[in-house]
Amino acid sequence: MLRSEPTPDPAALADYQRVLDRVFERSRELIESAPTWQAGLYRAVLACYTEMRSNPQALHLHFIATMRDARVLQTRVRHRDRLLALLARTRDDAPDSLHGEFLLNMIHASMRTQIKAGATPPDLDAAEQTFATILWRGAPLAR
Repeated sequence: MLRSEPTPDPAALADYQRVLDRVFERSRELIESAPTWQAGLYRAVLACYTEMRSNPQALHLHFIATMRDARVLQTRVRHRDRLLALLARTRDDAPDSLHGEFLLNMIHASMRTQIKAGATPPDLDAAEQTFATILWRGAPLAR
């Protein structure tokens, strides 16, 4: 059950969608140019998080309000689904969508925990328990 939180106004949701659209536009090149699907997904998610950090409202919606507001959750799920579809279309080595969804959910949960705790944004290239760790050590890579 989604917990209650003040509903984001339509302008905030529209701005959040624009942030996701900007990230998605860059994702194709990031995914295609990567040596593996894991590296491509990592680059796309890192670009998303970097963009979100520059927009605190989008960061809050993506990682916190998504668990409390159905409209925000739907927006995030659409973004996840189109990112996974892009990965499948552009990479011969892409995992099945369920595996990709599992990894993205783990990444999201890890980042949400850090943000809710008020932790300093992690150095995503080095921090333990962030998506770089999850992608390469936290889940099986077989299809």
